[in-house]
Amino acid sequence: MDREVLERFLKLLSPDIEEAGRCYTALQEKLIHFFRLKGVSDPEGAADETLDRAALKIDAGAVVPDVNKYCFGFARNISKERLRLMHRENSAFHKFIEDLSNSSAEQVERIYSILKPCFEQLALEERQLLLAYCHEIRGRARAEHRRQLAEKKNTTVLALRVKVTRLRNSLTDCVRKRSNKV
Repeated sequence: MDREVLERFLKLLSPDIEEAGRCYTALQEKLIHFFRLKGVSDPEGAADETLDRAALKIDAGAVVPDVNKYCFGFARNISKERLRLMHRENSAFHKFIEDLSNSSAEQVERIYSILKPCFEQLALEERQLLLAYCHEIRGRARAEHRRQLAEKKNTTVLALRVKVTRLRNSLTDCVRKRSNKV
């Protein structure tokens, strides 16, 4: 969002520029909290996107009696978009694993020969994280294992899940690219 749009948005929050800045920061913090509760990866980025979209829509002429409620309407839509995307990304990885488990020994060997260089492209810490996260544990023990892993990494379980999802997607993309070359 450009400077003029931001200034007009701030004036809607309060005519006093300092108070408007405080209102903006408070709204941004509430949005970040909302996105964290919804399980959205990058809640700060989602909050910024929400404020940008709302400000642009208001600048385009939308009549808004309550800026906070209006922004939370955008936030609900953005959280749905981002969670749908995360679900699609996870589904693609699980489909890959399912396909792998239904493959013949020859196919598994071929996939392994493709996967190994992709896995080795990851940093050592990323490889260790993937292996630790995907460790074969079931039920409550798995949840506890992942909570401890997040604690050890000084992060939240959600942030850990997002990181692992991105690593899985990176591996899946690499395998697909390499398998098209073979």
